[in-house]
Amino acid sequence: MSRDDNKRYLILKDKSVFKGLIILAIPIMFNNFVKTIHDIVDMSFVSKINGYGTDAVSSISITFPVFFMFISLGIGLGVAGTSIISQYLGSAQEKEAKKFATNLVVLSLFIGLFLNVIAYLGAPFIMKVMGAEGFTLENSVKYLQIRSFELPVLFLFFAYTAIRQASGDTITPMFIGVITVFLNIVLSPFLILGYGLGVPGAAYATLASYLIVLPIILYKLRKDTSGIVLDFEFIKPNKYVVNDLVRTAIPSSLGQSFTAVGFIVLTSFILSYGDDTVAAFSVSNRISSLILHPAMALGAVLSAYVGQNIGNLNVPRAKEAFRKAMILGVVIMATGSAIVINYRRNLAEIFIDDNQFALDLANDYLFFLLLGLPLMAIFQTFIGVYNGSGNSKYTFVIGVVRLWLLRIPLILIFKYFTDLGASGIWYAMLLSNLLIVILGTFLYKKVDYKPKIRIG
Repeated sequence: MSRDDNKRYLILKDKSVFKGLIILAIPIMFNNFVKTIHDIVDMSFVSKINGYGTDAVSSISITFPVFFMFISLGIGLGVAGTSIISQYLGSAQEKEAKKFATNLVVLSLFIGLFLNVIAYLGAPFIMKVMGAEGFTLENSVKYLQIRSFELPVLFLFFAYTAIRQASGDTITPMFIGVITVFLNIVLSPFLILGYGLGVPGAAYATLASYLIVLPIILYKLRKDTSGIVLDFEFIKPNKYVVNDLVRTAIPSSLGQSFTAVGFIVLTSFILSYGDDTVAAFSVSNRISSLILHPAMALGAVLSAYVGQNIGNLNVPRAKEAFRKAMILGVVIMATGSAIVINYRRNLAEIFIDDNQFALDLANDYLFFLLLGLPLMAIFQTFIGVYNGSGNSKYTFVIGVVRLWLLRIPLILIFKYFTDLGASGIWYAMLLSNLLIVILGTFLYKKVDYKPKIRIG
């Protein structure tokens, strides 16, 4: 029995759904954890730039929603790939799975190259629109332009990860991710501080890391011995395959894009409170994300679980996976929050040690973030079941509603009609997460557990 056959048995047949969820989620969680550690280390090095610590952190922070906007299409395609390929594998149609996998890779590469050009040329305009000025403007533009060359590689990696996760293989993408992060951590201090490149040095380190692992990704896409690989028989885009991928990807991609644009708007609001608030916002989000990773990993695994079991026409098991992923996520998030909440200021001090006002803001914001993490576990579980079942339109709905109809309006209300100051942002975050869980529960009742593939 091959590695993929073992994973398929775990997803489709093993008596313990809890065991399967945990086994498959751990590699994703570890990979995301390592990436966040890298981001934190990167931010720490950047914050040590003489005389520009807080401004340097802001220069990178302000680019995140913009960069996320560009990669949203790749994420959406990955979601579509995991959903469709997992359903074909669940129904034992490996040839169709290969056809979709090959078209997914070709489409992802093409879009990544196109967006590389757009991001590079558009960086100065975008950062000005976001309100960046002086040091922050100059360095955010350089940072975004350098990282734009990552997009083709990132899109390939998203496609590869989607293919492997659809097969139940979460370990191989983890290894590639860990290698990338390790290279990044090694290169960052030399380029940021050692060679005096400052903020652009962080971007060069990330780009170099992805370019180094690119040959591994290409090799695994073509020669992986355990599962779905590229088949040149299907290299020419197939009309119905591309249509199915795009149709499934559009809601998720649009949702990600709207979310990214929303975060750009959100970041502009945060910038209006000053660089101290931006720094507190960025540092706090990175710390809380360390705890959130298990819930995000469970959501990703749930997508493959639901997809394969729907393809196998085993709806009760798909529903059971949803329930147990929800329980696991909430319990882990509540436990993590309870442990960390008393040490949040100490953690923030690692990155903000020369600015008491920014430190106080981070301490306050972390309290609300940690309090709301169980709600985020529920949110991630809904996303997993929506995507895995092929109901990505609901992923779009809750993503857009949470940010555009709840979070941003609440921030404006708190900003202009209360005297909460920057704290209004934190209240808006928590309240929007609570309200979106209510909406997610309503939408789940409408989830269609029917296969979204051609059963043949």
